Amino acid sequence: MSAPPPSDTMPAATAQTDLQNLQAGLEAHRRGDLPTAERLYRLVLQTAPDTLDAYNLLGRLLVQGGRVGDAIPLLRHALDRNPGQSGLWISYAEALLTYGAHEAAREAAEKARQLAPKDPDVLYVWAETQRAASAWIAAADGYRRLLAVRPDHAGAWLQLATCLQAMGDLPAAKQAAERAVQHAPQAPECHNNLGSLHAASDDHAAALPHFERALALRPNYPAALINKGASLRETGQAADAVLLLQQAMALTNGHPQAVAGLAQARHSLGQIDEARQLYRDALAREPNDAETQWNYALAALTAGDFAAGWQAYAWRWRKAMPPLPHRAWPWPVWTENDIAGKRLLIWGEQGLGDRLMLLQFLPALIEDGAKVTLETDPRLIPLLQRSFAGIDFAAEGTHADPELLQRQFDGHRPLGDLAVTAPPGKPILRADPIRSNALAGKYRGDSRDRLVGLSWRSANPTLGAAKSLSIPELAPLAAIAGLRFVCLQYGATPEEHAALRSLFGDRYIVDPGIDAKNDLAGLADQIAALDLTVTVSNITAHLAGSLGRPVWLLAPASGRSLFFYLMAEGEGTPWYAGMRIFRRSHDRGAESQLEAVAKGLELLAK
Repeated sequence: MSAPPPSDTMPAATAQTDLQNLQAGLEAHRRGDLPTAERLYRLVLQTAPDTLDAYNLLGRLLVQGGRVGDAIPLLRHALDRNPGQSGLWISYAEALLTYGAHEAAREAAEKARQLAPKDPDVLYVWAETQRAASAWIAAADGYRRLLAVRPDHAGAWLQLATCLQAMGDLPAAKQAAERAVQHAPQAPECHNNLGSLHAASDDHAAALPHFERALALRPNYPAALINKGASLRETGQAADAVLLLQQAMALTNGHPQAVAGLAQARHSLGQIDEARQLYRDALAREPNDAETQWNYALAALTAGDFAAGWQAYAWRWRKAMPPLPHRAWPWPVWTENDIAGKRLLIWGEQGLGDRLMLLQFLPALIEDGAKVTLETDPRLIPLLQRSFAGIDFAAEGTHADPELLQRQFDGHRPLGDLAVTAPPGKPILRADPIRSNALAGKYRGDSRDRLVGLSWRSANPTLGAAKSLSIPELAPLAAIAGLRFVCLQYGATPEEHAALRSLFGDRYIVDPGIDAKNDLAGLADQIAALDLTVTVSNITAHLAGSLGRPVWLLAPASGRSLFFYLMAEGEGTPWYAGMRIFRRSHDRGAESQLEAVAKGLELLAK
């Protein structure tokens, strides 16, 4: 900013001295000598109290030095004397923004925009005040107006990307972030932002190079360390993530985001006790962080601390990823203990596996005398109708059933809110014994072979890869005589069937009469026809467990947080009495896991 010309009413010598002091103050300011700069700015204002640049520069210096409380009245005083100066309004808006007075900052920035509607600095700060108030559409419009004048403004591209992400347009956000990198290739913030957008799309392999570039430019960059640690964890490199997150903690004096990130890495390594303590440390400083509360809930449940786990589980509605839609109903949320005779709508939430687990808590509600209607996935209803007496069912859809909305209920609750204790662990589903016996005879034929159901893949878009096995990894099972393997895999492809037939020959059975994805009652009857089910963590595992049938579960090596029903260690789980857990080795992958399963199957076949 240039110094003002000498005033006509000011002695020339004094004006020259003030100009020199202002220029010297500006030079001190630029080299970071804030005390000297402040002294010189104040000296100018003593002799020339109308020097706008001195007010502006001093105000910015005070904000920069963390004294925003001193900057605001100073700038306000200058504006009272010179309300037509857009530069002062911008400095005032920035000070208010730093102070957290977002609405006042927006008003100040709007004053500046009215005075200088095409000034790039004004447009940028105006957009910044909108962004700070989460007015994403207005902020994005402001950044676009600036970019129409200054298309090379990397900061505007960077913040436009932030707005577009908040508006849910990740592809456009990535494009904006790429433009920011293009115009500021040496700015670590731009690389970190682009990496974060790839990570938000679950493309962590694409995210990692951007975090690495940010760290090459600024090795001790906490945000990039935290983000890289998260992407390493998501790509199965949690041990490497621990080192980065410990570094971020040291640099930030234990910032909650770094602590929570380290907790997640420990969690993924199955170090549940360490993870729980770290989650508690993070929550001590940021108790309203929904993501950390949610992850703490999962860690507590994994450890078997059900009281703490279910209490924190209530935060699931406030977490960002993956979001859970909270249903709006015309009846109150039921929170009373006295439920005898009360008409309650219980509505399903989350995936099919979660629902089957949480349904274990429904019988207690019925035993206490509640009149229950359960709204749930229509694929479950035929199976639940024969398993639960005295319950009405309604099929959930994109919109609530109009007929259901006409009914009278005393209240409603999401299914997960029924869980407050350890799981009962009792079978809750019933198969059709006549059909199951017929299927067993059909599959066994004239042989005396044992029937083993097989499911190797999870379709979960985020966690499926960590759960699933490849067909070649099942090879150790092929050499065992006396077994027939029945496909229980929903969505199995012709190529997968062909690969399994090459492994097992005619001992691999595919029943075209069972739609494993949509006919869950049929899949349950099929599971009940078998001597054993061998599966990864998916709906097949939960169906077998809920039926009380023997099921061997092939668990992933890492203690991934959403698999809390697998517990932290051991072969059993309180959720399903008939489930035996085979845990994957960190160093040998699925090889040792399948070898252990094969040995168990050899005993079964004898």
